[in-house]
Amino acid sequence: MLVHFYRDKEGLGLSENGFQFLLMDTNAQLWYIVREYISNSEDRGVDPADLISFMLELSFHVTGEAYNINTLTDVQKSIIKDLADLGLVKLQQGRKESWFIPTKLATNLSVSLSDASSRKQGFVVVETNFRLYAYTSSKLHRKILELFSRIEYELPNLTVAAITKDTLSEAFQCEITAEQIISFLQQNAHPRVAERTPRVPENVTDQIRLWESDMNRVDMTPSYFYDEFPSKEVFEDACDFAREYGGLLWEDSKRMRLLVKAEIHMQMREHLRRQK
Repeated sequence: MLVHFYRDKEGLGLSENGFQFLLMDTNAQLWYIVREYISNSEDRGVDPADLISFMLELSFHVTGEAYNINTLTDVQKSIIKDLADLGLVKLQQGRKESWFIPTKLATNLSVSLSDASSRKQGFVVVETNFRLYAYTSSKLHRKILELFSRIEYELPNLTVAAITKDTLSEAFQCEITAEQIISFLQQNAHPRVAERTPRVPENVTDQIRLWESDMNRVDMTPSYFYDEFPSKEVFEDACDFAREYGGLLWEDSKRMRLLVKAEIHMQMREHLRRQK
């Protein structure tokens, strides 16, 4: 799942898998989508072997050249419409004939994912003061940076942002991990810093991990434990009382056990005394 629906926030939010998808290079993203498409092909009545064969054949077509759709089988004609939605081909309708035109994405299907020459060029420079410079005009790149940094100002080909504890806290709450953020910054390092070791200053990576660990610390809350309720009705009434006062921390309905905040202990005692 690439997106989440958050109950305490409006709309959809990017999931951990979704952010990981954004970290991939273009070829890896393409094959991720293609694999999902192939894995569900049988549900659409398409043989996966036929689908793979057709897609590999498509990868050897000439980019930008028009091919007559009537040369395809009925199954391939249905597939080509899906591939158009994925951006692998463009469809063109003539007066009498229809055509499909392979895009660069289609020809990249045959490119090895390990081919370094196919990797996207980096664009991010991170400084020791937690400020980062993104040399890009891509709106997508800027949106990714907004997930874990504060945009300070934007120019046509440059975005300046700052990594702060608050911006990272929001990212961590959306299940984006420190390692994913660090990996993104390292993989997208600008060529002028890509040859450095490390690509991202150590004080920045260490602090990102530290802020994440702060989020995972255990909070101590003074509380009182209740058990041995005389009946199920008394137990449920006590739970409702604690919940109404915002002091319910934990309940075990099967064993009739209850944990409440210390601040409502006296009110809880008085309430239980009245129930006897």
